[in-house]
Amino acid sequence: MTDTPDWIGWTESFYTDVDAQLIDRVLDRFAPDGELVFGNNPPAVGRVAIREAMDSLHAALSGIRHEWRNCWQVDDRATVLLEARVHYLTRGGTELTLPCVTVIARAPSGAITSLRIHLDASPLFAALAAEAAIAPEAAGGLAI
Repeated sequence: MTDTPDWIGWTESFYTDVDAQLIDRVLDRFAPDGELVFGNNPPAVGRVAIREAMDSLHAALSGIRHEWRNCWQVDDRATVLLEARVHYLTRGGTELTLPCVTVIARAPSGAITSLRIHLDASPLFAALAAEAAIAPEAAGGLAI
């Protein structure tokens, strides 16, 4: 038996899959009409659109790791706020660490209805653009 609230365990498990880039396992946690917003990109609504957004980003990355700073439960297991430093490793070998706050809203079933990643992704996209200029295959097909 543990004293850890189950939303913390759920969050840790979810981000273990995110960091391992296990897209199918991550998608399984979304409601069919769930949405993902990454930075200032338009929302990806539904699992097909979310997969496309995740595939595009992951094609350009060889690694991702979340370093948690704070985690808050806003209401009865429905909304969680996460503060992190996200470590990105591009396929071209660039390492970046960006501060991030994520808001996750979940349905009573536990499925994610909205995952909003608030960060300034411009350093990441600039690094990917620079790598693409040198070796186009390093961008992994990401539209920059």
